[in-house]
Amino acid sequence: MNSRVLRFEHYRWEGVTPVAYKEPGEDWSAVTRQQLVGPAEETPFHLRYFEVEPGGFTTYERHAHQHVVVAIRGRGEVRLGGRREPVSYGDVVYVAPNIPHQFRASGDEPFGFFCIVGSERDRPVPL
Repeated sequence: MNSRVLRFEHYRWEGVTPVAYKEPGEDWSAVTRQQLVGPAEETPFHLRYFEVEPGGFTTYERHAHQHVVVAIRGRGEVRLGGRREPVSYGDVVYVAPNIPHQFRASGDEPFGFFCIVGSERDRPVPL
């Protein structure tokens, strides 16, 4: 794949279609995902943008791989094991291997964040 620029407009990127966070289930609600870099680029990492609608949440899960989340829109909450932390614009969350985690929107607008994760990773285990 050639180098490229993805144009940004109101939390969408040109040529990138938001899709459901994962297969439908009861363990998550009102989340979309946009794949910005990888796997087409064959990089050792993938960059994704997740958006959680007000009242929505990701799956409470754990996995052996680590990842980094950078909040860029709205307000949310991260559950890391037994603790909960508020998260807002510019905050960075490091999720260590095998730590149970979940992201939840906590404001009246969508909570959006970049997620940087290795291209080689294991499947999450819902908790």
